Amino acid sequence: MLKRTLNPTRFRHPGRVVNLCFAIVLLCSTLLTWREVVVLENAYLAGQRNSLDTIATALDRHLQYGVDRLLFYRSAMEEALEAPVITPSQEALAAFFAQRDSEGWLLNVNDKRGVPLRGVSDDYVEQNPYLNREEERLNQELTAASEFSYLMNSASADPALQRNMFYTSRAGFYLSPAAQEQEEARIRAHYHRLVNHPYFSAHSKRSNPTRGVRWTHSQSPVHQADRSLTASVPLDHEQRWYGVLALDFRVDAVTQFLLESLEEDHEADIVLYDSHFQVIAATKSTTHRGRLLSAEQKTKLAQMMKKATEGDYRQGSRFISWARLSYFDGVLVRVDTLAQSASGEFGKITLVLALLWLLFTSMLIFSWVVIRRMVHDMYQMQHHLQWRAWYDTLTRLYNRGAFFERAKNAAARCREQNQPCAVIQLDLDHFKSVNDRFGHQAGDRVLSHAAGLVSQTLRAEDIAGRVGGEEFCILLPGATRDEAERVAERIRTRLNAREILITQNTTLRISGSLGVSGAQEEGTYDFEQLQLVADRRLYLAKQNGRNGVRARD
Repeated sequence: MLKRTLNPTRFRHPGRVVNLCFAIVLLCSTLLTWREVVVLENAYLAGQRNSLDTIATALDRHLQYGVDRLLFYRSAMEEALEAPVITPSQEALAAFFAQRDSEGWLLNVNDKRGVPLRGVSDDYVEQNPYLNREEERLNQELTAASEFSYLMNSASADPALQRNMFYTSRAGFYLSPAAQEQEEARIRAHYHRLVNHPYFSAHSKRSNPTRGVRWTHSQSPVHQADRSLTASVPLDHEQRWYGVLALDFRVDAVTQFLLESLEEDHEADIVLYDSHFQVIAATKSTTHRGRLLSAEQKTKLAQMMKKATEGDYRQGSRFISWARLSYFDGVLVRVDTLAQSASGEFGKITLVLALLWLLFTSMLIFSWVVIRRMVHDMYQMQHHLQWRAWYDTLTRLYNRGAFFERAKNAAARCREQNQPCAVIQLDLDHFKSVNDRFGHQAGDRVLSHAAGLVSQTLRAEDIAGRVGGEEFCILLPGATRDEAERVAERIRTRLNAREILITQNTTLRISGSLGVSGAQEEGTYDFEQLQLVADRRLYLAKQNGRNGVRARD
């Protein structure tokens, strides 16, 4: 009787146990499925962001190349004003003074081997407040323009986004390889268009006190029928504004560049806006007004751009990702919609059926897929953490702990093999002032730039690391102190030779002080002792005026 009463109590509702187990399994599988959906969605969105970042980086590279060219030509022109190598013939100068009162004139200052000068009369110069033809400096500028015309002639053709380099002088003339007009009236009209274009007036001392790069986008100053982006810099010498060097980037070429960058993803919408959210260039699908950003979206994007240089957000069925350009005051925007990923009823139904079939036929292997992905994610995380434990994330050099460990081992091997080794200690000069004046983001660019130059100068077996805020240390296995001193001098020269564009309108030239020590010369292979010696000599270099190399006490 007892047995009969216990059995119904223990097994009265066995279906509940089955249902509970099924519910648990269903709940777990549903949670795992949801996780996969989220992962796939994030992967899709990350793919869109990465695609936009790739396009923005490539476009920035083209713009950077143009800006670097512009700064190089400005330096060349400044050197020509200071110490010209080539001077125009007396006949050419006499021809200028003979026709300077003409409405429009043309002068081949280099026997037709360079770009000819085209200019306007003295009367026109006197009527424009931006122009000034100073007699005591006129020969100097004509001489510099004569030398610069060679460079202009050789650099006029460029297969990239750039179309034309030109120089507009405040003394009433201009250099442009693309200019073909010969009539006086057309020369005058062309010069009038140049000096009244926004790019020219933007470089007055009041409008551009920092004398940095300025961007404008409108009708091209040279090719009036075309729209273009124009990058320009002022030419100054001895506190005098001589004129403006400018470079055109074709808007139609930028548009074609965006289309080609999309490759097979031709349905995506990509637009290049300026800082005021005026459309500069766009893919063909964005010609429909409904696919451009609304006023609300522009306002939200402007707020986000104040806090970051790239990002994304979703609004309704649209996913908007954006990336600011480093060398142009604008933003690249990509808009993706659900209609672009799944268009039409057939596609939606097919997608639903496929998902249902996969859900019910793949339940058993689903766990294996999830575990494999979890292991893969854990491996990637472990690899990422290991990398972060060894390297400095900003400079991609060894961090202090990893560097000292590897440097000590390398020095010990040199001692066992009776080979020389040397240590270079590098400290960037006046780095604190960069952070104070331009902010820590500019300081990070300087550190990244310096680390890149150091890496390019070293051999594969050399070991470099960031050992302090702006301090770097390098171990050179197999190198004597004299050889290390030459390497240090190359690093110092490269650091001081190139200007860095740290903001859109500001360039900066950095320098470094370096100390060098050698194992055989110092009589020790103890790395820490060699590093202390090199550090002491670094401070001797700083005391000696900075921007130098010190290899001896």
